[in-house]
Amino acid sequence: MRVVFGGTFDPVHIGHLRMANELAGYLTLDKVYLMPCYRAVHKQGVGAPSEHRLNMLALAVKDDVSIALDDRESQRGQASYTIDSLQELRQEVGSESLCLVVGTDAAKGLASWFRIGEFSRLTNIIVIRRPDEQFSDLDKERLLQQSLEAMGFFPAVSVEDLKGTSAGKYIMINLTALDVSSSYIRKSIKQGLSIRYLVTDAVREYICDNALYQN
Repeated sequence: MRVVFGGTFDPVHIGHLRMANELAGYLTLDKVYLMPCYRAVHKQGVGAPSEHRLNMLALAVKDDVSIALDDRESQRGQASYTIDSLQELRQEVGSESLCLVVGTDAAKGLASWFRIGEFSRLTNIIVIRRPDEQFSDLDKERLLQQSLEAMGFFPAVSVEDLKGTSAGKYIMINLTALDVSSSYIRKSIKQGLSIRYLVTDAVREYICDNALYQN
């Protein structure tokens, strides 16, 4: 089973790392892969260039055996479309279960992703509920489920079901919620506030050494 969590990681923070670490345990996997984009197509822009974001991720995960770095989108060096990575990953894993991890906000916007109609033939979806949706409005969750099903995904009855299915299923799970965001970290840096304990020490030192997010 290959589990991939994509994003801008601008910068990577303890919430990202805790989620990936806990997800590996929840799914009883050796590794969860973090896949930074080169240039996001669903965001206006990013605060740090791809090279710096990739370097920070490498520093953040180097001591955690349960988290690995997938740099394919950064190495591709062009606008990052998830469909391209999913096609590459499917070739690599064969008939093995492939899972794309998204938060609820991203899941709600999946219908607008490039060539979304092909996703259900390539991957499963793992939806991580937002911190404020741990005990969420059931009607809103059902709408999200209906949206996923309209895209060709159907609910997995268990983790084992997900592991045994190559593509086309989804599961929604709760993990430990850390109320921290990359946007808050960038804003704090601009305001001259400490970001200690929001990112790893190595990432904090890298941001300082390279004067990132200060303008």
